Amino acid sequence: MPEQTALHSLLLDSREEQITMIDQEGTIVYVNRAWTTFGIENRLASASCGTGSNYLKVCNASGSSGDRLAGEAAQGLRDVLSGKRASFYFEYPCHSPKEKRWFMMRITSLQGVSANLFVISHHNITQRKLAEEQVEYLSLHDPLTGLANRRHFSQFLSSEWRRSTRNRSPLSFIMFDLDHFKDYNDELGHLAGDQCLVKVGQAIRAIAGRPGDLAVRYGGEEFGLLLGNTGLEESIKVAEAVRQEIYELDMHYRGARRITVSAGVASAIPDNEQTELFLVRDTDKSLYRAKQMGRNQIASA
Repeated sequence: MPEQTALHSLLLDSREEQITMIDQEGTIVYVNRAWTTFGIENRLASASCGTGSNYLKVCNASGSSGDRLAGEAAQGLRDVLSGKRASFYFEYPCHSPKEKRWFMMRITSLQGVSANLFVISHHNITQRKLAEEQVEYLSLHDPLTGLANRRHFSQFLSSEWRRSTRNRSPLSFIMFDLDHFKDYNDELGHLAGDQCLVKVGQAIRAIAGRPGDLAVRYGGEEFGLLLGNTGLEESIKVAEAVRQEIYELDMHYRGARRITVSAGVASAIPDNEQTELFLVRDTDKSLYRAKQMGRNQIASA
C-alpha cells in the first residue's frame, strides 16, 4: 500500500474540486491537480495561484482594485485566518467567454495538525445556478409568448417609477387588447388562438429595445408596453406603429374579419405624491375609451 501521505495526495488529486492549503499568513503550501489544471486553463499565472504564492495577498489586491467579489472573499479569508470565524462560504460567478460558471468557495481550518493550516476549496455549482436561473425566468415570464408576466411587470414598473422620480423623466404605459379575440378563438380553435397571441407578442416585443422598456402579457388577450424616458406624444406614435403592425399580420377569421387591437396610452412624470398605480389606472381608462369608440384605434389620457 502506498505511504499515507502519498495516498492522501492521490485522494485529493482525484477530486473535481479545486483544493489548496495555506498557512496563517495566506501562503499556499499545497494545491491539488484540479487547482493547477484550472489555473492553466484560465491562464492564471503560477505566481498568483501556485505553491509559494500568497493567496490572501492576491485576493486583497483584487479587492483593492475594485473587484467587489474578490473583496468579499478576502474579508472572509481574513476572518478565518484570524480566528474570528470558524469557516467561510461564498458563492460567486466566474464566467468564461464560452460558458456561464459559478463556484462556491469554502474556507476552514485544518483540524488535527499542530501547525495553523487552512483548506480552501472551490466547488463548481454551475448546474444548480442554471436551474435556479431557469426557475426564476419561468416565474417572471409568460410561458406562451415569452414576454414578461404580471409579476415581472409589477416589479419592473416599481423600479422604473423610482428611477423616473429621481431623474424627473417621463414614463409611459401602453395597454393593448385584441378586438373580438374570443370570436377568432372560437372559430379557429385554441391552437390558432395561441399562434395569434405569439405573433402579437413578437410585434410588441420588437419595440421594447431599451433597458427602460418592457413588453408584457398583461393577461389573456391583453398586452402592455412600458416605455422609460418617453412622453405621451412619442408613446402614441409607438402605439400606432404596433396597431398597424398587428393589422398587417392579416390574421383573418369569419371571411373578411381580421384581428386588430385597441390601445390605451398614458404618460406621467413620477413624483413622490403618486404611485405607479396612477399610471396603470389612467392607461386602463384610455383603453376602455378606445374600445368604446369602435376598436382598432388608440385613446390617450
